[in-house]
Amino acid sequence: MTNKRVLEITTISIFTALIIILATVPMLGFIQIGPVALTIIHIPVLIGGIFGGRKVSISLGLVFGLSSLAIAFIRPSSPIDILFQNPLISVLPRILFGWALYEIYLVFKKFIKNPYYATMSSMVVSTIVHTVLVLIPLFIIGGGATYFGDALLPFIWAVLLTNGFFEAIAAGLIGGPIAERLSVV
Repeated sequence: MTNKRVLEITTISIFTALIIILATVPMLGFIQIGPVALTIIHIPVLIGGIFGGRKVSISLGLVFGLSSLAIAFIRPSSPIDILFQNPLISVLPRILFGWALYEIYLVFKKFIKNPYYATMSSMVVSTIVHTVLVLIPLFIIGGGATYFGDALLPFIWAVLLTNGFFEAIAAGLIGGPIAERLSVV
């Protein structure tokens, strides 16, 4: 086994443990605010994915999705959690997020010369992409207007403009410096 493969396995293991801790400790990784949860579990996915590469980011996205699915079954705290019991809403968008975040990072790294700003900017954009990737199947598979009536679309916009905004800012401010420091090591 090469050193790169050992580094990938180690990175996946460490960040998987961190994601599981964030998911299972109440109000740590999924901070429940009314009917929605402010999610910060995506930050270790971002950091590990940028530090570890494409395989690591996809693997961590899978772990994130599976932990989200498990928590929706184990500890549902709102009616929305019932929808997250569907893997097409809780797991698939997170795998796609893992893939997309590394591709977004590569684009920002190419066009922004300052590595710190490239990392920070890619984390903010990746978080917004994550929010959209989750909201699309939530609307389509979640039944749209038939399940929630006319309240779902305003709810999705509210989540995008509130939670999505704060999650993106947190990712840039918390994850950016950590990922950039890890990439130097």
